[in-house]
Amino acid sequence: MKKEHLRQSIEISLFAALIMVSVQFLRIPVGAQFIHLGNALVVIGVLIFGARKGAIAASIGLGLFDILNGYAAEVWITILEALLVCYVIHLVYEKGLKADDRPSHILLVGLVAAISKIIMNAFKYTLINMTIGSLNLTPAFLAALVKITGTFGTSLLTVLAVPILYPIFKKIYQRAN
Repeated sequence: MKKEHLRQSIEISLFAALIMVSVQFLRIPVGAQFIHLGNALVVIGVLIFGARKGAIAASIGLGLFDILNGYAAEVWITILEALLVCYVIHLVYEKGLKADDRPSHILLVGLVAAISKIIMNAFKYTLINMTIGSLNLTPAFLAALVKITGTFGTSLLTVLAVPILYPIFKKIYQRAN
């Protein structure tokens, strides 16, 4: 039992490291944000490890990136967003689709995760613009849309990458176990 727990802890840690490294080194700057594979790997982590373990890997990987790159004050928001995306994936994939990983379902999960991330970022920056920037709702929302250009790119990359990368990671995971 201890060996199984240790193996799972190592797998989750390695996947968290992969998420962090992908955001750190495989990114394209777009305005104040950047396009990266981290969100796609969060989705894949939930698909492979389940919602709970995938959420742990996502929180560690994205949280470490924020801490090591000057975003420590916002790390709690990043982790909260990751947990919410993992929960949405749990509801859609594990509950709604009964963890049936046919390609159309994997594409749907990637799409739902991407849309969830866009909605969360739009909401977050609209709220910030209204409270800190003292803007009314419409200008705050429009300013938020301009701010999240990287989120749109990352979301598109998530939709494209999840159906391609999931079968590869699934095969690697199955061989390791």
